[in-house]
Amino acid sequence: MKAMRITIALLWGSLLCAPRVCEGVIAYSWVSQGMYTGGEPIGYDLDFNGDAIFDLIFQSDGMLFGVAPPEDNRVIASGGEVHALLESFNIGPDVDPDLWQQGQFGLMINACAVFPEGPVCLGQFRQTTAYMGVMFNIEDAVHYGWVRISNPFDGTGGTIMDFAYETEPGVGILAGAGMIPEPATSALLLSGGLLLALRRKRK
Repeated sequence: MKAMRITIALLWGSLLCAPRVCEGVIAYSWVSQGMYTGGEPIGYDLDFNGDAIFDLIFQSDGMLFGVAPPEDNRVIASGGEVHALLESFNIGPDVDPDLWQQGQFGLMINACAVFPEGPVCLGQFRQTTAYMGVMFNIEDAVHYGWVRISNPFDGTGGTIMDFAYETEPGVGILAGAGMIPEPATSALLLSGGLLLALRRKRK
């Protein structure tokens, strides 16, 4: 009976944490914010730590999907284009300082333009799911984090899936570290765990 209670508690804990920030060394948030539009521009203001200070400002207008890091915040980019990082990429103080960019008018995640010869699309976040590397400040202390963006299409836009950051100032984070299964997956795990626990109890 005690083992069953522990199993249920752990499963409930993972379910409750999935859609919101969880306390710990790495703070994680699930958002699933779509950034596709064929008409009116849409935006999303990302706040890593819930202090009501926006750390990244995303904008998408159907032709350009970009991000503007406010204040002294930066993302890993070059030539005005955000880098699509693979899982486990080390985001931290060892990154080349020249790659931490802000951009005078923001940075491109992906973009498309239509010409007589056909559409031309740019950006590393096309037909992929990858990570942005982020450096931002909390009370003048540098923190590192990641944002996962999914875009299976060869076009403009994407879905901001989730994000996480290292709560210890100055400490790096691996892309994807701290990720929790999406809420639907967590619910399935919970249901399966409860059924297993009840089955064992009957035996």
